Amino acid sequence: MFRLTKIGLLMVALTFLVSCAHDHETTDEGHEHGAISVTQYTDSTEIFMEYSLLLVNQEAEFLIHLTDLKNFKAVTEGQLKADFVNESGNKVTVTENEPARDGIYIPSVVFDNAGNYTMTITLQGNQVSDVIVVKDVMVYGSSSELPHIHEEESSNISFLKEQQWKIEFANEPVHKRKIQSSVRATGEIKPKPEYYAKVVSPVGGFLLAKNNTNIKSIGDYVKAGEVLLTISPSTDASMNVQKIKNEYLLAKSEYERVQNLFERKAVSQKRLDQARSDYEAKKASYNSLTDQIKITDNGYAILSPINGYIEKLNFSLGANLVPGEELFTIVNPARLILQANVPSAYSGKASESEDASFRIEGFDREYSIKELNGRKTAMAAALNQTNRTVSVYYEFNNPQNKIKIGMFAEVFMKVGDEIEALAIPESAIVNEDGLHTAYVQLEGEAFEKRILKTGIIDQGLVQVLEGLNEGERVVTRGAYQVRLAALSPESAIGHGHVH
Repeated sequence: MFRLTKIGLLMVALTFLVSCAHDHETTDEGHEHGAISVTQYTDSTEIFMEYSLLLVNQEAEFLIHLTDLKNFKAVTEGQLKADFVNESGNKVTVTENEPARDGIYIPSVVFDNAGNYTMTITLQGNQVSDVIVVKDVMVYGSSSELPHIHEEESSNISFLKEQQWKIEFANEPVHKRKIQSSVRATGEIKPKPEYYAKVVSPVGGFLLAKNNTNIKSIGDYVKAGEVLLTISPSTDASMNVQKIKNEYLLAKSEYERVQNLFERKAVSQKRLDQARSDYEAKKASYNSLTDQIKITDNGYAILSPINGYIEKLNFSLGANLVPGEELFTIVNPARLILQANVPSAYSGKASESEDASFRIEGFDREYSIKELNGRKTAMAAALNQTNRTVSVYYEFNNPQNKIKIGMFAEVFMKVGDEIEALAIPESAIVNEDGLHTAYVQLEGEAFEKRILKTGIIDQGLVQVLEGLNEGERVVTRGAYQVRLAALSPESAIGHGHVH
């Protein structure tokens, strides 16, 4: 048995598939299945290449599959130039201006000299531009020098490039990451109290259409102090507003008078305190009114109390309003509250936790409270007797206002120390009959199922205690489709197939 090893940029896999027992199928271009396969990765490209054992003065075809690692789709355009240089400096160059079909280039080469060649592939295109170096391309001087290769049976899973390119597929190297143990809880997104306001009518009156020609709509942004609408007050309302103003001015005047008398020791401290208390109460009532309305020629203009978006409208033009009637709901979603409901059994750990992450259905990422400039603000002092949970509150920034009030969340409250360990995305794990499994891409079209022992789950990552080695490439998207391929009778590597 003869065995070769390829050294690549990140990974080179060599597999010998020549069999003396039967002929392999050929491609529709007449290319015979190669004896040698090479899989390598650069930062932007995956190459999966197959070719037969090479002889001097004999035309050979290289079946080159190129994958764009931005999306793991086929490279569909661009010029490919392949330079072969051996240890003696002999050079052969071949150029293909475009792929034979999506993702596949099939250059033909004739070598005049034997030797160990280094193949440099230069890809120039709008989709991908890259340089890929493949070492140890052996060219033999005669057929008698060809190594004897014994085909071994393999239980690897076959999942062709053409299949990979058609689905949402990706792989990535297994490596160590910083992760932290967590307690899981359910959660809900709520508004910050100071960023949420219900605007009510402070007075009775009418909403006349002629005085409200530019009313805000749901979704409109308003600033604090901006006019929302104008109420034409009833006679009683006007008198009530004037009464509040007069009471404030009278209380102010009385307080100033008593203060002067107190300084001359003409009244007691108790009398001064009474005057101050009355003044402050009347002032609060007046300020509350003036914060809500501005008196104009057309009536009382209702003002927005906060910056935010109009969430609800609860009126119609022509309506006769009564004091306290709800008009608008205004929300500022720039900073939100996450209420995490922690099972009582974990309340002790939750009290020690200062950070958390959360995931919302429909979002393709997990959010970190710290990354959102957030913090833990409070923990409830009492247990919710209905569901036996304790509420923990976090506040955080909401970039682009993507997260909506009322959304439900899965919360991961950080506990314990941060560690560095092998971890893979949760999307790489397939649950098979209660077992955690993952699929390792051994070569371009060869995969292997691994049964995993897992540990900590943190921000979409799962710690791998057993089953994977650092540097192996694990399927992170499309793992279920690889599993389906494993269930097919034709899934084993070694069966002939047409590209």
